Amino acid sequence: MENPSVTITYKLANGKRICVEVSTSVKEVLEETDRKIRSQRRQDRRHIDFVEYIDELTYPAMINPQSDPADLVIRMESYIQLYAAIDKLSEVQRRRLLLYIKHNLTYQQIADLEGVNKSAIGQSIKRSIEQLYNLLTD
Repeated sequence: MENPSVTITYKLANGKRICVEVSTSVKEVLEETDRKIRSQRRQDRRHIDFVEYIDELTYPAMINPQSDPADLVIRMESYIQLYAAIDKLSEVQRRRLLLYIKHNLTYQQIADLEGVNKSAIGQSIKRSIEQLYNLLTD
């Protein structure tokens, strides 16, 4: 039995579009590969965020060499646990929490960015903090 063909359209870097005719099984493989690539990119972005957290910890130690190395290790371990817990939040909760805490935006500023009301942001951040507390105290 012959596999039916489907047409896939790709947009090139120069803006042109090309059409390729492939079997449905090849299309499924291409879609699965695309999903894996996007998933890997998300993981890479999370890793980059993690490196920023570590950099924020090590920079003060470099400018203040008298600080206790053991204290730095303990703080780094705490940040690793915190980052792992933050990573378990939904993408929306994580984004809102980081905008609020790391970037010092107000509930109103975040609401304006996302086009929602201020109370929705407040509730979302409150639930995020509660979830983090539960994850870190278990």
